[in-house]
Amino acid sequence: MRILYLTDNTSVHNRRFLEKLNLAGHEVLYWNISSDRAPDGGLPDSIESIASQNFVDQNGQPSQYRSFLPHFQRRLKEVQPDLVHAGPIQSCGYLAALAGCHPLLLMSWGSDLLVDADRNVEWKQATEFALQNADALFCDCDTVRKRANSFRVFLDSQIVQFPWGVKSGVFSSTGPLPPESSFTRKKATTTFIYTRSWSPLYGTDVLLDAFVRARSANPSLRLLLVGNGSQDESIRGFLQAHNLNDSIFLVGPQPAEMLPKWFRAADAYISCAKADGTSISLLEAMASGLPVVVTDIPSNREWVVEPDNGFLAPVGSPEGVAEKILQVAALSSHERKAISERNQRIVKERADWDKNFPRLLAMYERLACLAGNRSNP
Repeated sequence: MRILYLTDNTSVHNRRFLEKLNLAGHEVLYWNISSDRAPDGGLPDSIESIASQNFVDQNGQPSQYRSFLPHFQRRLKEVQPDLVHAGPIQSCGYLAALAGCHPLLLMSWGSDLLVDADRNVEWKQATEFALQNADALFCDCDTVRKRANSFRVFLDSQIVQFPWGVKSGVFSSTGPLPPESSFTRKKATTTFIYTRSWSPLYGTDVLLDAFVRARSANPSLRLLLVGNGSQDESIRGFLQAHNLNDSIFLVGPQPAEMLPKWFRAADAYISCAKADGTSISLLEAMASGLPVVVTDIPSNREWVVEPDNGFLAPVGSPEGVAEKILQVAALSSHERKAISERNQRIVKERADWDKNFPRLLAMYERLACLAGNRSNP
């Protein structure tokens, strides 16, 4: 099958999908409509990239996709895909819907439905139009599925749902650690790891405020900030102002092969996201056997049951997050072991990327079959 994979970003998640589609034997065309850059990690072998002289701003208004439509339609006639796989909803999904693409599989990136759909009337209308004109929807959790169904009710046969997942064996509780020159976990300390983007959506400011509060009660707490983001400058200023350079470590962006080592260097995982689908970072932490502190939002409740395998903190509450940090630090070795085993088992049973991906391939085949039936009455 000739599949057009349409995206507006260079996230490594794109590469993960492209690798799987390539292994499945499909002919895959990759088109990033916001730039000529390949996904982080590069394009897998045999994947053809659609060259384009025209681009749209990744975070632009839906109206720009209407302006981009003539160029998109011209290229679409040239490449003639059998199926279009498009997401996020209001950018690539909206563009493919405007072009009348069929079969059209929309792929939600979580925040497109949980956050962007409510930006304003234009974004809401683009969301509804894309969903109404899709042949199927791919989402990663019940929370996103319910939100999509508030715009247009999808039949079970029109939805494929599974978390983007963790490749079996990559993240684990045992294995090598980061070089000692980068970080060494000291005895009698409790180290939390944070791997989300340093941005308002993920509540990085709430996390830092909470950590200061918790550390005032327990000076043995440590925090690893892995990655970067729009709040980089303010975070560095916060650390200087509160004299936290000996307890909060700015690790910076890390290549994919290093992330399992950094998770193993920590005692627990934390995220203060205001909205989320199924968080890949959360699943990676659970696969590493870590207890977790996450915000009490519907998507996280699909994975975390307090206190069985982690703790749920009120959204936007530094006091509430600090309380959960201290609860994790107070866990006994027996409690930690039980949580570790439970989290690893949950990920193995529900979030194995290799086991789940065939569901998407089956949806492709179903859509292709339906398209064939429609064209041959």
